[in-house]
Amino acid sequence: MKKITFSLVLLTSLLVIQVSAQKTTVTSNLSNIPTGSNFEKTANTDLVLKTVKAMEAMDANTYKSYFAPNAIFHDNLDSMTLDQNVSLIGLFKSKGIAVKIDKVAPIWEYVYEKKSAKTGISNFVISYQYFNFTKGDKSIKVLISAVDLLKEGKITEEWLSYDTKALSELLK
Repeated sequence: MKKITFSLVLLTSLLVIQVSAQKTTVTSNLSNIPTGSNFEKTANTDLVLKTVKAMEAMDANTYKSYFAPNAIFHDNLDSMTLDQNVSLIGLFKSKGIAVKIDKVAPIWEYVYEKKSAKTGISNFVISYQYFNFTKGDKSIKVLISAVDLLKEGKITEEWLSYDTKALSELLK
């Protein structure tokens, strides 16, 4: 019984020492966390919706007009230029793939209080885009998570994340 009591006292003491050590080493500086505001409907969310509609219509010229000339795209972390991105519309057309948008929801703009020191930009539009790609009798649904960086009414950078397996099969 003495051994059990001694073991419990020792274990409790070690836990108290460990918790005390953790409390003294953990620090937090909340002033480094960027703050801003969310908006559901803005000119920038409308701009992103226009790009989606242009993609659905496979209108390469209109689609391209919504982006800055030096826009960068990160398509599942594969970076490309505006021209490379726009060429995907031609690829879909050449493979006989039709594009239909089911919905874009949710979509919102996040505006940081301070502009980025690197880019001078503080506006991002985040959206979830539900696409249907059809080729003949095959149809696939693809959910795309998109983040668009905007400056002066143009998209300057875009990050897209989606499952590429089914789309790759459709492109064969």
